[in-house]
Amino acid sequence: MKKTILTIVLLAMALCATAQEKTADKAYKREGKVFVQSDTQVMKGDTITTYFWRDAQGKEYPIILHRYTKGEKAGRVTAYVVRVSKKSGKEYRYFLPDGEKIATEILNETK
Repeated sequence: MKKTILTIVLLAMALCATAQEKTADKAYKREGKVFVQSDTQVMKGDTITTYFWRDAQGKEYPIILHRYTKGEKAGRVTAYVVRVSKKSGKEYRYFLPDGEKIATEILNETK
């Protein structure tokens, strides 16, 4: 009985440990000669680039590349930025229009 309970507890702990997708990668924003660290966290496997996207209000966001690993989009790369909702204050991913073209350009320049 003790072995069964111990096995269940260890299995639950392993599932909880692997369920966490976020990493501690931080984005950096360049302001002149100074690099400022933001609190943006990206999903595991995504790459923060040194490129920025500017919205209509002039606010800049670091471009993050996302590589699909499953489904019909597997192997494709697209670009997104992490924005913060004004109402709730939560972060969300905003996939850029023509994100695949942007991601391809960035990847070609960094080779």
